[in-house]
Amino acid sequence: MITLAVSAYLVAVALMMGSFVNLAADRLPRRESLVRPRSHCRSCGRVLDVIDLIPVAGYLVRRGRCATCGASIGAGSPTVEALCGASMLIALAMLGLARGALLGAAAVAVVGLAAVSLSLARARR
Repeated sequence: MITLAVSAYLVAVALMMGSFVNLAADRLPRRESLVRPRSHCRSCGRVLDVIDLIPVAGYLVRRGRCATCGASIGAGSPTVEALCGASMLIALAMLGLARGALLGAAAVAVVGLAAVSLSLARARR
């Protein structure tokens, strides 16, 4: 039971790391701070609330659109979040808690590095 709870926690952390990767991939090419301002809609400026910030589920609840102005969010955000969560889940399922957590964390880092690198490369064009 404890192994299952810890595994669920690690998958949730991986999903949240995917959310941070999205923030970094969005802001770093613009040379913006990763800390301030708070996460907001790029179209209308509305500060995102708790529902919007839940990885993958927030996107589904809002149907991929801003709750205020209806601007499209894009499928890239939940895709990166889901890849991070799935990477951790698969590693834990295949290798168990200790080794799976290490490999899952490494996989999340690789997904994050790839997403940010692609974002920076696109911005240079």
